[in-house]
Amino acid sequence: MIPAIPQTPTSRAAADLAAEAAPGYLLNHSYRTYLFGRCLVPEPDVDEDAAFVAAMIHDLGLTDAHAGESEFDRVGADLACRFLEGRGWDRERIHLVEEAILRHTNLVAEQVPLFRLIQAGAAVDVAGLGREGLAPDDLAGILNAYPRLDFVSRMRKSFLDEVHRHPDGAFAHLERVAALSDRFAGNPIDAPTS
Repeated sequence: MIPAIPQTPTSRAAADLAAEAAPGYLLNHSYRTYLFGRCLVPEPDVDEDAAFVAAMIHDLGLTDAHAGESEFDRVGADLACRFLEGRGWDRERIHLVEEAILRHTNLVAEQVPLFRLIQAGAAVDVAGLGREGLAPDDLAGILNAYPRLDFVSRMRKSFLDEVHRHPDGAFAHLERVAALSDRFAGNPIDAPTS
């Protein structure tokens, strides 16, 4: 059974913020990031509200509504900080969300469960890394609830645009060390199941 989406006022507001800014392919990626991550990082002490907010906002720096001069992850982290400050969250909890967003592209597995949740969820959705840790029914349920749409082509384009805008940034690093742009089309979660 796929994890439940948090239904707190802050989580609902984060989902609304993402829905206003993100095209469908990116919005569904945000939901899948949370859900895949929650399946892979089932620790009971994870702050689910913070994890969901991080997942919903982590890539909004790639959208027309929020893109800026800074790298997409810094834009998303700053947006999350402002959003949560406006909702009265304490600085320590805000910092967890900020760091989860900034660290989600790291290649080394994060030790803090909240960071690892966002990192692992995004890794499955983008490149299929860690897919073997998902139960087939969970994978199918998540993809049915939040279809990939045109994620492969549009996210690859956004990724490469970010590489060119920020040649020393996180995406450029992933392209240099892992040729990530070549992995979008070969993601095993897109393979038909038997």
